[in-house]
Amino acid sequence: MRGLLAIAILAAACGDDHTTTIKCTGGTQGTLTANSSVTAKGGDDLNGAAIAADGDTTVPMNAVTIACASDIVPDGFVALGPAISFGDEGTWSDRAFTLTVPYKAARLPKGATNGAVRIVAQRAGGKPYFPAVSNRELDDKDAYASLASFRALELTTYQVVASADAGQPSTEMFNFNAIIGVSMGGNAAMSIGLRHPDRFDISADLGGEPGPSIVYTMHMVQTFLFGGFCTAASGKLGQLCPNVSTKPEQFEVASDYEHMIYQAGMGTGLTSDRSFYLQAARDLSRALSNPAAYNPANPYAPPGVLFSTFAETSPMQCGSPVVLQNFYDANFNPDGSKPVIEYCDGGDSATLGLGVFDPTLPQTDPPQVLLAVDLNGNGMRDSGEPVITQAYEPWSDVGSDGLADQDEPGYDPVTNPDPDGDDYHYLRNPLGTEGNGNYDPGEPFMDVGLDGIAGTCQAGDTPPNGVAGCYDYGEGNGKWDLSPNVQRWYGSDVQQLLATLTPDQRAHFSMWFDAGIRDFFQASVSANAGVGQAMATGELPFGVYDGFGGIVPGDNEDTYDFTEIDWNQIPKNAYLRYGDPDASAEEINNGDGRHVGTANEIIYRIETAFKYIDERLPDGDRDDSYDSGQTLPNEMFTSPHTGRMNPFSLYLPPGYNDPANASRTYPVVYVLHGYGQQPSDLVSLSAVIADHMVATEPLATRIQKFIMVFPDGRCRPGDGCEEGTFYMDSPLGGPAQMETNLLDLMDYINANYRTRPASMQTVSY
Repeated sequence: MRGLLAIAILAAACGDDHTTTIKCTGGTQGTLTANSSVTAKGGDDLNGAAIAADGDTTVPMNAVTIACASDIVPDGFVALGPAISFGDEGTWSDRAFTLTVPYKAARLPKGATNGAVRIVAQRAGGKPYFPAVSNRELDDKDAYASLASFRALELTTYQVVASADAGQPSTEMFNFNAIIGVSMGGNAAMSIGLRHPDRFDISADLGGEPGPSIVYTMHMVQTFLFGGFCTAASGKLGQLCPNVSTKPEQFEVASDYEHMIYQAGMGTGLTSDRSFYLQAARDLSRALSNPAAYNPANPYAPPGVLFSTFAETSPMQCGSPVVLQNFYDANFNPDGSKPVIEYCDGGDSATLGLGVFDPTLPQTDPPQVLLAVDLNGNGMRDSGEPVITQAYEPWSDVGSDGLADQDEPGYDPVTNPDPDGDDYHYLRNPLGTEGNGNYDPGEPFMDVGLDGIAGTCQAGDTPPNGVAGCYDYGEGNGKWDLSPNVQRWYGSDVQQLLATLTPDQRAHFSMWFDAGIRDFFQASVSANAGVGQAMATGELPFGVYDGFGGIVPGDNEDTYDFTEIDWNQIPKNAYLRYGDPDASAEEINNGDGRHVGTANEIIYRIETAFKYIDERLPDGDRDDSYDSGQTLPNEMFTSPHTGRMNPFSLYLPPGYNDPANASRTYPVVYVLHGYGQQPSDLVSLSAVIADHMVATEPLATRIQKFIMVFPDGRCRPGDGCEEGTFYMDSPLGGPAQMETNLLDLMDYINANYRTRPASMQTVSY
């Protein structure tokens, strides 16, 4: 029925005007070199189609081609221009091509803005999908001969389309609450917002840790943070076999357990030494449960270890660790013959560098959530002795067809390396199931439990019953098993959260992401995965931007001004990936693309995210006010559900205390701070935003007035953690039920301040 809907909307938009008819003829080919382009001239609506390469783009050895192609318009969308094939089909570069595709802005459905323009792609033999191409620029000065330029890493077929119902007014319930978080607060802002669409309209995840794709985070934790050890099968057990990055074009940085990532210089926001990583791993496990091992008796302690060992009043004695016999692990203890131990870590040293394990130091820092194989039986973990991670039963990540590439009909390693077109890539094939790091139905698995060894535990057995004490889980139950702890982590994965929403909730909720390309915890790689999958089906319109000059074309870090953003060009959801891929060593040392970023980047990130929220909340108060608002940095609230005393900070906007405004109400933005911070550390940000609310700011760029609330996420006495709660309801119980505390705080704010009540609003996108 796509054709009927498209015809009806287009007829309403532009009647039968022949100038909106798409006619594509001709084509061109030419040699592409660095810092050059090949452009199609003439050919009716093919005119202006182009391929350009910068100095770092891997250019094809053969001539490139530009030609008309058959429409690739998905159901529910209308063509704005012709499908254009760019060849040599499948040519790939780690640095993007700039592609230009002609379209006709006059074909946009009535009422739609340029934010509704979408780029769809189709690889040879595949299905249409919406790739996370970046830095889209639209030249619609001629509505009948418009051009869309964007950055893409692959030459294939692209077309400019729009949703058939773009621009059509919809009446939606707005709660007039947004939630934004930085670092530790980033994933929490996204996941809490998506878990409560009845309370929030918008989330902004700024460099969230963990990143939005928890599936990727689990891969990163196992492969890099807790990984890098040689397996028994390699014949080098007891040595390091560090993994290499499979995503170098995404600036993924490889590491291993004995060489954790440390970034000297500015822009990290903290010191990422070993003690930090171990402390953060403990706090994440307290907030979300142990990602490395599953103990049915406790979500934090490894199997065979009593949680009471970790009580604050009775810390583990590093000289006398728990020793587990007959503990099986397919990678590092396949016959169960070696003792598996609780252990302590030695921290960093000036000799080897921060992040590097130093076996000569006193071993006094207990990871708590990890176990190691004591190969030499000396009761401590020595260099090379492996750390165990058991997150899921072994499976072959070959795709839902159940066949690895080499087993698919027609396979050729050079000419046809992916016959079924199911190889996952965040940009080229975000819906691919082979190599996506997640179990998909149809993929073969071994029903042997999390330890990967058959016969160590039967379904339903728990310690001390079953074979060898039964430190295993899930064996013999006829299904693929994920650790229940890891499943809890997955409850904060953007894809899983979106899947829980109704279509109307997904259509209403707005999401903003940003991440630095050099974030030590791979935030941009995680965001690439999460955003790529979220936008692939076309259900969620997304804009992706490389650097601040991507969202304001022509700007750079010295000239960027968020007030220059043309929000009519920005899709409903957006992702800003900051950092210069070609930054100098000095620029990187100053923080370019890092967790916090340079001094400019952190301010730009905050301003842009708040302006995004402003643009997504309708009918805001932008009336003239000259006072700067009121900051209340040290407020206190006791949660009725948990009994926890929660400090919070509050900002009341310009004009709030003016008696003339006594009946006015305001939206609320909840701002979640980072790891090791507290509410009063971020309340100063309100001054940055307040400057754009007052009458001295031109009305055209003024931010509407809203209340800002800064909830507490720091560990307090009795919370049972060290620095940060990650704003989650801890599975360990106690008062650190931080999502519950935040929701209670919302009720308190609504009861005591003039917050804007939920109401139906008519909007269009």
